[in-house]
Amino acid sequence: MSPRGSFQLACLVLLLTGGVARADGSTIRGLPVPSETIFPGDVITDDKLTERQFQTTTQSVMGFATEREQIIGKEAHRRYIAGMPIALSGLGTPLAVKRGAAALAFYREDGFSISTPVIALSDGVEGDVIDARATETGAVIKVQVLAGGELAVLGE
Repeated sequence: MSPRGSFQLACLVLLLTGGVARADGSTIRGLPVPSETIFPGDVITDDKLTERQFQTTTQSVMGFATEREQIIGKEAHRRYIAGMPIALSGLGTPLAVKRGAAALAFYREDGFSISTPVIALSDGVEGDVIDARATETGAVIKVQVLAGGELAVLGE
């Protein structure tokens, strides 16, 4: 079965019903779902989510978001339809730096600071170590991606 078919089958298993606990071992549980369609590249915010009741089992929710905290601040890598459960496999940490983007790289030590314009040679999320090319010299340097897309030059 294709991944799309598996997702659709899992969504069908999560049928909307009433009650709290079922004789078959399933329970009624509220899951976070998009209140509007979320497109690839969108960062998920609380205002893009609502809660919807589904009949679930432990296995039927595996791989799907069960709490808002799991998905708020994540970037969608696929399209999520309003009202449908959100697969965790289609989410990732938003990129702080994109390949080819211009940025400033800083080196700081003991009150001394120097910066140089660079071009990121790969995508990076906060905490990643990536290569960047200094635009003035063409030298390739190792930098660490910091919050807000700032780059810190790593000392040798």
